[in-house]
Amino acid sequence: MRSDDLTLPGDIALQRAGYALAAALAATFGAIVWALFDRSDSLVTSAVTAMIGDPSRPWNLPGMHLLLVMPMGASVVVFVRSVLGWKTFGLFTPMLLALAYLQSGPIAGPVISTTAILIGMLAVPFLKLLNLSRVGFLGTLIAIVVSALGAMALEFNQPALVSAFPVVVTALIVERWWNAYEADGPKKAVRMTIATLGVAIAIQLLVAAPPVVWLAAEFPLALPLASIGLMIVLGRYQGLRLAELARFRAAQQGA
Repeated sequence: MRSDDLTLPGDIALQRAGYALAAALAATFGAIVWALFDRSDSLVTSAVTAMIGDPSRPWNLPGMHLLLVMPMGASVVVFVRSVLGWKTFGLFTPMLLALAYLQSGPIAGPVISTTAILIGMLAVPFLKLLNLSRVGFLGTLIAIVVSALGAMALEFNQPALVSAFPVVVTALIVERWWNAYEADGPKKAVRMTIATLGVAIAIQLLVAAPPVVWLAAEFPLALPLASIGLMIVLGRYQGLRLAELARFRAAQQGA
C-alpha cells in the first residue's frame, strides 16, 4: 500500500474543513456567476456588488507592466512547488492563467476561466470516445470552450468573455487535468487543478498590487532582477517541503 493511501491523524478534520471551505467557495462562485450574467437588479446581484463592486471591471494595467512582472509570477510558482510542496500543472501554466486573469479582470477572470474549465471537463469524456489524435482532441476542446463562452457572450452581452487568450489557456488546463486524471486518479487531478487556479489568483493579486505597479513604473528592471535572485535561492533549497513536514508531524503524533 502506498503512503498516499494511508489515513493519518488529523486527516479527517482537515478533510471536513476542506469540504466546508469548498462549499463556501462554491456558493460564492455561484453568486458571482449570477451577478456577471444577471440582467436585472436582483438581491444576489446587489449583494455581490455591495461586497466586491462590479465583478466585470478590468484591471487596466499597461502591457509593459505585465511583461516586467512575469518573472515575479515565476518566483511565486517556484516557491509554491519547492517550499510548500504544492503540485501545479507545470511552471508556465499558472503564469499564463494569471495573465489571462489580468486581461479579463480581477473577478471576471477567475470566474470565466473556471466556467471554461468546467465546460471542458464535461466535454472531455465524450471526446475520448471518438479516439481523436492529441492535436485533434485539443483543437476540438478549444472549439467547444470557445463556442460555449461565445454563446454566453452573445446571450448575456458580457464583454469580459470576448477574449481568445483566456479561453486557450483554460483549454490547455483542461487537457492537462484529463492527463492527470488518467495517470493519478480524480483526487490528485482535482488537487492539482485547485492548486494551479489558486497560485494563478495569488500571482494576479501580487502583480496588480499598487506597490508593485509603482515599483515597476519607477524602477522597471528591479522586479525582474530581484525575481532572478529569489529563484536562484529557492532553486538551491534542499530541505523538506511544508506539506511533507505537516504529514510527518501527524505520523509522529500517531506513533
